[in-house]
Amino acid sequence: MSSIATNAREASAGANDSLKSEFVAFKTNRIIEVASNLFYQRGYSSCTLDLVADNLGVTKPFLYSYFKNKEAILAAICEVGISESLAVLEATLADEHKTHRALLTEVVRQVGRIVIERQEYVVVYQREMKHLSATDHNRILRMRASFDHQIAELIREGVEAGEFREDTDSFVAVWIGGLISWIPTWYSPGGQRSSGEVIDQLVTAALRLAGAE
Repeated sequence: MSSIATNAREASAGANDSLKSEFVAFKTNRIIEVASNLFYQRGYSSCTLDLVADNLGVTKPFLYSYFKNKEAILAAICEVGISESLAVLEATLADEHKTHRALLTEVVRQVGRIVIERQEYVVVYQREMKHLSATDHNRILRMRASFDHQIAELIREGVEAGEFREDTDSFVAVWIGGLISWIPTWYSPGGQRSSGEVIDQLVTAALRLAGAE
């Protein structure tokens, strides 16, 4: 077989693998989306895999081809918000040209948007995390701890750079994370405050906690 034919065959195989991966990701995300809404509306304990399958228009065995059980779906739902937040945090911190104040502002603003957009997922996590296995529970807690640790490091560096108040304790990172996590308890679409106003207030509160002038 010529090198041209070989390369074409490898390229075709790579394209097929990419399409297959995209298809699997689409189906997985669709299952998570529908299950999250059902868990949010009905509660985890009251929702069966049969109900999830019915709402998706598929069979229960189809669900098992993507998730081993209902708890695995819950774990995936609970992981969405924190995994997306960590991705945003790490991408933002990679910008070495911004001030620490600007970095904190950008992280809080973007993660605040994620929590608002993923509100159902966050509520399901906060309300149903007791149903997670110890392994999944601890894994997600480690992800949250990583988020808090990186924010704390950002604040510490900001203090050293003179951008945050000298007596600011980096532990305020936990309070900032708490502020972000609490958004679903008092914000609702169509409420008195728009999502933009909520995020602006969130950023202001976070900067005050960090001791930004």
